[in-house]
Amino acid sequence: MGYIMLKKGAKPKNEPQVSIGLVLPEDKQTKIIIKCSYTEEEYVIKAVGNGLSVNGMVMSEITLIERSNDSSYSISPVLAGRGFHWEKEINIKVEGMLICKNLDGFLFVINRIGLEAYIVSVATSEMSGKCPLSFLEAQIIAARSWLVASIEQKHDEIGIDACNDDCCQRYQGLANITDSARLASQNTRGYFVMYNNSICDTRYSKSCGGYIENNQNVWKDLSKPYLQGKFDGRSTMADTLEIEKDFIKYLDEEKKSYCGNNYINSLELYKYLGSVDKIDKYLKWKLSYTFYELTEIINKKSKSDFDIVNTLIPIKRGVSGRILELKIMGLKNEKKHEITLRSEYEIRNVLHNKFLYSSAFIIEVNNKLNSFDSIITLIGTGWGHGVGLCQIGALGMALSGLESKDIISHYFENTRLVKLYE
Repeated sequence: MGYIMLKKGAKPKNEPQVSIGLVLPEDKQTKIIIKCSYTEEEYVIKAVGNGLSVNGMVMSEITLIERSNDSSYSISPVLAGRGFHWEKEINIKVEGMLICKNLDGFLFVINRIGLEAYIVSVATSEMSGKCPLSFLEAQIIAARSWLVASIEQKHDEIGIDACNDDCCQRYQGLANITDSARLASQNTRGYFVMYNNSICDTRYSKSCGGYIENNQNVWKDLSKPYLQGKFDGRSTMADTLEIEKDFIKYLDEEKKSYCGNNYINSLELYKYLGSVDKIDKYLKWKLSYTFYELTEIINKKSKSDFDIVNTLIPIKRGVSGRILELKIMGLKNEKKHEITLRSEYEIRNVLHNKFLYSSAFIIEVNNKLNSFDSIITLIGTGWGHGVGLCQIGALGMALSGLESKDIISHYFENTRLVKLYE
């Protein structure tokens, strides 16, 4: 069964339906259990050959359609944090229609649902439903605009508008939705962030680390006026952080950014985070490897064959200090060997078993007599790509009493909010 995806650049006149992938073929999952609230029936669904086994009955695919406004489906297991250091299996409950298929020998489960029901769940999956109302409103507007703008369409080859995870937007169903989140959804229904009569590509990440990055530095696409880097606070900074010494100085000093300790008590941050988030230091972090550990990770992730990695050299930084180009040096067969990583994403991927928190870091080396035991330490700031809305920064703005329109205008400059449907 196929569905028409959201059309890139199209402005909806009515609330659209969206197709969200809950279980993807890349998960290599062959079994799932679905329980229906309205019948209490349980479906054990397995990928078998080119089809499905549904409670022992062979089928090509199965579609489950909600029978009433309060009907739902419980689904387990579903991956959260695919490929990231917090990856885990969770159980979720969703509304709408479910379509289960076999694609290339693995399960493919799609949730067909109204945009507004989907978006309120995104807001309380990305961050907690206990966040202030103005934050939830801003998160809902940003998530709605990003999806309908359809700039990326990361999964168009399998016919869905987005997946359920950090690759696109977190969508963990009904469990975390609060009355405050429902009110935020009602207050902002049909509102989109617009620039030059187009829906904006409203990117966001967990923490910018105090300085927002230019979109063109992260994705190599055209510069977007509403996605440009700047200090994430009330004041402005005259200098950007492309120069190494400026970024080192920035890390050493406590700046009054919205995602910093001046606006958010770090001991209370946990109650505002999403349910699958790791409780950790989001503003500043530190990660150490022995040369041996780092060499093993880099060889695995980059398909290189270093005997030992002993040097990391930032070649180019973005305005936020994020490394955009990194040279990795070491030895191979007792001769000098090097590779260069040329994107923020590649750097974060190659320097971690899962995925590095951000590429905004400096490198410290502690050499020992046995070079394999020498330590390389990454000292960094922020979690995520740092473009657009900083979720923890937006939380800081909300906790200080600012409204959702203030949050949107701060993170997406020169834009306006427009209601496209009732």
